[in-house]
Amino acid sequence: MFGFGKTIKDPLADAKTVERWLVGFPANDPLAMHAGVLAELGRLGERDARRTPARLEAWFHVDLHTDPLRKNLTAQYLEHGNRSTRIENQLWQALFDLTQGFLLCYQAFAREVSAHAQSHKWQSLLPELIARQIVHQGLDAKIRLFRYEQWIPAKWADLHSLFQMACSAQIERHPVAALPDGGLTTIEHEYLRVLVLQLVNSGNLTPRHLEWVADQLSEWCQPLHLNIEASSVTSFYVDLSSRSGLKRRGPQPLEGRVLFLDTRTLHAVLMQNVVMLDQKVRNNPLSDRTPRRADHLNLLSKLASQVDPEFKPFARRGERTNAEGSVDAIIGFAKISGFFRDQEMTSFIDRKRGPSTFGDTIELATFGRMRNETVRVNEMALRRLANYTAPGGSWSIRDISQTGFRLIAPMGVINAVTLGTLAAIRPQVDAHGRWTLGIVRRMKRLTTERAEIGLQVIANNLTGVELAETRRGEGDYSVDGEVPTVSSRRFNALFLSLKKREGEAVVQTLVVPPGEYQPGKRLHMNVGEASQRIAFGRVLEQHPDWVWATVEPLPAATQASTGASPSP
Repeated sequence: MFGFGKTIKDPLADAKTVERWLVGFPANDPLAMHAGVLAELGRLGERDARRTPARLEAWFHVDLHTDPLRKNLTAQYLEHGNRSTRIENQLWQALFDLTQGFLLCYQAFAREVSAHAQSHKWQSLLPELIARQIVHQGLDAKIRLFRYEQWIPAKWADLHSLFQMACSAQIERHPVAALPDGGLTTIEHEYLRVLVLQLVNSGNLTPRHLEWVADQLSEWCQPLHLNIEASSVTSFYVDLSSRSGLKRRGPQPLEGRVLFLDTRTLHAVLMQNVVMLDQKVRNNPLSDRTPRRADHLNLLSKLASQVDPEFKPFARRGERTNAEGSVDAIIGFAKISGFFRDQEMTSFIDRKRGPSTFGDTIELATFGRMRNETVRVNEMALRRLANYTAPGGSWSIRDISQTGFRLIAPMGVINAVTLGTLAAIRPQVDAHGRWTLGIVRRMKRLTTERAEIGLQVIANNLTGVELAETRRGEGDYSVDGEVPTVSSRRFNALFLSLKKREGEAVVQTLVVPPGEYQPGKRLHMNVGEASQRIAFGRVLEQHPDWVWATVEPLPAATQASTGASPSP
């Protein structure tokens, strides 16, 4: 009642009180600790907040003990982020808020350090303060890349200014105890980790890949150092006066505060891992670990090409040509297969969409409907298409090649698109209304309203089909050639046709739900009134929500459940 027994000491006044404060949070409730830390960070950002060297050391201690919380949230994001947009947004926002809170906290303390330039106590904390700011800048970059978001120029300016401050004080290579496990690092090392993370990302790394790369960079960047002289004509450099990251040196002379980075040691490490994994895949192609090793091999090959000190232009499978126009887009296997499910609707969308006339408008106003059947059918097709197309409207074409498209999509659709997402597109001016199916291979957020998507084409003709799996019932038998009763289970799929070049044979494949694929599994494929017996072949690509596999036609046989007549 009178406050007896209560402490009035600030829980974050020093490192000792921090220990008692952190112990008070439930061990099995990480969000409680997250909310408590954010609340204290918010109070510290107020104008009249009390900031002392002891309190800064206390926040270094808090930062150290929130690393398990950060890892826990990241693990949940990688595991459950693709379950729904709401879950992904909650976990991503929790990670983002935590990093932004510490950045704002350290920026407030940085102003105090600048204001006390003659204080030995404040200046002794400067190396760790700068190092931790750069660490959180790297976390901010990684979290944004989870959503394929690039840094704005101001973020680069903040990062470069921190490293310039360290260089001016000649502390960029002094050991600092700023790692989560209490290990030593340097400001230059943490700065390089951020630069290399942004360098290796070209928009084709998944959040899981990014997290793995970020963990490995501590070891990979250990032998790297920034120099004032270039090691080769095409080496990488960073301009501390610019608002961008590492770039490859060109023939033009460089101006400004430029430092060079020799990536030969990093490239050698990556290539050594590439060779080892390639050998394991070749020696044991049927091993259970082969798919994971192949994915890891593909990732390391991408990273090695990004940091290769020698400029080697990538040989494209098809030359890009600039293009203009808009496309309708349907994203996700469920949406695409649902759109093509109705055979009647499939015939509707193949018709050319004609513009409405003044007479059609008068009919609609007079009768409440249009008597012109063609216009009515087209309007039905457009309404159904609107239920399946991606939110935000049509996508714009930037360029095309024989193997894909580079598209500009509205930002409203980005949260529903990840690497490996299926996307069906159709040019809005296409008179035949043909759809093209592709896989999202690269993403990059350009502005707050637009994002760039790289789409690899896997089919230039697709059809919605129904697959029927026939099973014999219990106790069924055949006497004198009679067909036994069977039970049938049906599901929807996409039948794809791809003709890469003129004169080449058409390649036919199927995209099915992941739980339906089994090598050699026999099915009946129904398209309208026609039916064909098929068997699954090998897997071409597999993702959590779809499997793309080859298909082998089988000779006709007696069929009871599909309604097809028996073969003669």
